Amino acid sequence: MKPEKLQWLREEIANLELAAIHLRFSLDRSRELIDRPSWSLEELERLESLTSRFARLADLLVQRVMRLIDDLELMSQGSLLDRIQRAEKRGWMEEAGQLVRIRELRNLIAHEYASDKMPDLYRAVAALTPSLLAAIPKVKASADDLLDRYADAE
Repeated sequence: MKPEKLQWLREEIANLELAAIHLRFSLDRSRELIDRPSWSLEELERLESLTSRFARLADLLVQRVMRLIDDLELMSQGSLLDRIQRAEKRGWMEEAGQLVRIRELRNLIAHEYASDKMPDLYRAVAALTPSLLAAIPKVKASADDLLDRYADAE
């Protein structure tokens, strides 16, 4: 095992944990805003921060950490759906469908410009954030196990 890949995993897990802290903070600051019919500019900024942090954490998890763990475990990269199904098998998500919805929502956040759809987007982010956050300690535990297995290789 290449020591630089193990170090990269350590760094990505640290990034993942920090992003989860930021998302949790944004959710706590935005929770009372979600069901309002309209928002001030300051409130919109808080909601935008929530969606941005949700998308960032989803990307870190799916595109970076999950890929890296697959690589370290010598799994074929396969498709995004393959990665998501492996996440369910590893016990990181209760069901693969949750991660599919998180990924779809991340894509909507990245490409949604219609202001009339934003209230639905904010509600969806608030609803899926707990599932996304719940996966982080499980992924970290798996990464820690992997790092422990390869500790002698460094």
